[in-house]
Amino acid sequence: MEAREWLAARRSVSKLEGPGPDDTTLERIWTSALRAPDHGALRPWRILVVRSEARARLGALMAASALRERPELSPDELDRERSKPMRAPVVAVVVASLVDSRKIPEIEQWLSAGCVAYGIVLAAQAEGFGAIWRTGGPSHDRRFHADMGLSETDRIVGFVYLGTPKVMPPEGPRPLARDFVQDWEG
Repeated sequence: MEAREWLAARRSVSKLEGPGPDDTTLERIWTSALRAPDHGALRPWRILVVRSEARARLGALMAASALRERPELSPDELDRERSKPMRAPVVAVVVASLVDSRKIPEIEQWLSAGCVAYGIVLAAQAEGFGAIWRTGGPSHDRRFHADMGLSETDRIVGFVYLGTPKVMPPEGPRPLARDFVQDWEG
C-alpha cells in the first residue's frame, strides 16, 4: 500500500488490548512523532508514558477530576472514569509545554503539540498497533494538571491510547475534499 492510501485508511481504534508496543517500538514511535512542525524549534511538548500500575494511579486522578466536575456521579460512573487508562496497555499523555516567546504565539505551540499527538497515532499504526487520541475533562482541569505534576504553563493536548486492536472498527464514511476545500481568489 502506498503512503497516500495508507494515510487515507487511518482509523482510530478504541478497542485495544495487550500486548502494547515494547520499548524499542515506543522509541521509534516517539522519534517519528517528535518530527512535528515546530516554528522556532521551541520543542513545546512532552510525552508522559503511562504503563503498568501507573495506569491505575492515572485512573484515580481521572475519577477525582470527574467528581469535581460532576459531584452527582454514581459509583458505577466513577468506576468507569477510574478504568479509562486500563483501556490500553500504554497511554501517552501529550503535553503542550508552552514557551514564553514574543515571536511564536501560544496557538502555534498548541498546534505543534497536537501534531505530536497525531504523529504518535500515525507512527503506532505504521508499527502495526492501534491507537486513539482522546481528550475529556481532565485535559482541561487545572487541578488534574497539578496532580500530574505539570507546571502552570503546561496543557494536556490529549491521551493517546496504544495497544493491539481487539477488532478493527468498520470503515465509516470519509470526508470528501470537495466538501472542505475551496480555491480562494481574494
